[in-house]
Amino acid sequence: MHPALVLFPLAASLLLLQDHASADCEPATCGNLTLRYPFWLGSGNQTSSPCGHPSFEIWCSDDHRRSVASLKGSSIHVLSIDYANYSFVASHTRVAAADGVCRTDFNMSVSIALSPFTISPRNRALCFLYNCTGGAAPIGPDEYVNATSSCRAPIYAYLGGAYYWDKPPAIASDGCTYTYIPVLGREAETMTAANYSRLLKDGFVLKWEAAGIGDCAACNARGGKCRYDNATAAFRCLCPDGRRAAGSTCSGELSLSHFPPYTCSSQRVWTPAGDPAHAAFSCKTFLVHCIMRIAAWRRRSGAGACIGVAVVLPMGLDPRRPHGDFARSSRSQ
Repeated sequence: MHPALVLFPLAASLLLLQDHASADCEPATCGNLTLRYPFWLGSGNQTSSPCGHPSFEIWCSDDHRRSVASLKGSSIHVLSIDYANYSFVASHTRVAAADGVCRTDFNMSVSIALSPFTISPRNRALCFLYNCTGGAAPIGPDEYVNATSSCRAPIYAYLGGAYYWDKPPAIASDGCTYTYIPVLGREAETMTAANYSRLLKDGFVLKWEAAGIGDCAACNARGGKCRYDNATAAFRCLCPDGRRAAGSTCSGELSLSHFPPYTCSSQRVWTPAGDPAHAAFSCKTFLVHCIMRIAAWRRRSGAGACIGVAVVLPMGLDPRRPHGDFARSSRSQ
């Protein structure tokens, strides 16, 4: 078979794979949010993606003509993302609604217990007291606000200091059961417990550790793109040359271990095959080299059918074999 009949469809396929691999993980939007690594836009039918960490999957839905972003299958809504500080503002659907104050009797930490997120101490603790002995209002040195609203039983609010999930605020509960919810610290500085409805709606800050999801900024600085390897549950930097670096930089030489071999006649040949990212490694260069080898094949009509494909070896994929060696082996065929 004429080499051109094999090479041109192959090269065209590689070009398509390159475009597909690049487009798959482009930043996505949900309302006014821009989602990029480690976040990614998923759906109920998707179990994993190389675009981001599984815990950072975002579902986007429409709610009264408004796009709402939420962590996969949870009641946590994402309101804004601060990539530079590894944090985002979130709200919980249980308490963000108009009657949320009536449903504050739960532990917010449980909602994120199995995730890589933690509640930032930048938040303040908004406390709610209920089930007070005899139904009387709590008595203490602190200011309590009647937050009963339309609730069936009396509830009282108190705005405490910094929020710590394992350290309840020191307040005078006076025979009441109480719970505490994180609210934005920057808003709470000028607000009081009387603004409890707005505080609950505006949400709180969740953070994540950069070490857990890789240094995406360092990867981008070297021209790489941030990816997540679900097989190894680890961060990978997709380098401009197609390699998937284990760290956050793209330094070092290319290894043939990135490409699967195949045999043409009795010769072992390496190609830029594999997943779309690897296939895109040098598809454009590969096409140019293929055309060059086809021209050489036509000048040497007696050349073997493998010559057009094997050219990928001396053109940079095998650092152990210089171009001159290949040229000599070609002439010897």
